[in-house]
Amino acid sequence: MIITGVLSNNFFILKTLNYWQMKWIFLLSGFIVFSSCDLRRREVEVNKKLEEINRREQELSLKEQMLSIKEEELNEQQKKLDSTTNMVNDSLIREHVKIQGLWRVDMQCTETNCVGSAVGDIKSEQWNIKVANDQVVINARSNRSVVKTYSGAYFGNVIKLSADRDSTGENAKIDVSLQKISDKEMGGERQVIQASGCRIVYSLRLKKE
Repeated sequence: MIITGVLSNNFFILKTLNYWQMKWIFLLSGFIVFSSCDLRRREVEVNKKLEEINRREQELSLKEQMLSIKEEELNEQQKKLDSTTNMVNDSLIREHVKIQGLWRVDMQCTETNCVGSAVGDIKSEQWNIKVANDQVVINARSNRSVVKTYSGAYFGNVIKLSADRDSTGENAKIDVSLQKISDKEMGGERQVIQASGCRIVYSLRLKKE
């Protein structure tokens, strides 16, 4: 009886130990499986992120190549534009130089409301034209004396000039516009607004001397 009881107790103890061992083994196995699944999931996520990073790097590299090509194209276009601009500027400079020198200027009044002047009045002056850096300066002479100085610039193919005194030395607003007809001839208009407010308009005909 005593031996039977001992064996029963030992069997119970062994059975109890086997139960807890199995339980721990099961839990440990479950933990290992869970950890393995979690690691696999993280590995998949990391791989996806790496793939996304690689894809973005490829896109950025492609964009950089496209930008580089575009920049080269723009540089080539700018070079062509600069070359064309320089050719145009050189051409304009040569044209500007041609107008330098002495010109005989015939003026005829076409419109007036000033006392002492009438439509049809004619006067002549000699203009000495100088051009420097696209700036135009004209010394107007009458009877070999400088009566006024105009200054201005090119606006397209038109020369616009102004002065602030008339031939008598009185304050006046004088505007002149000139346009080249040929290397030896120009035409234009001269408008004088005197201090009193009256206005005289002249048509101009210039011939190079």
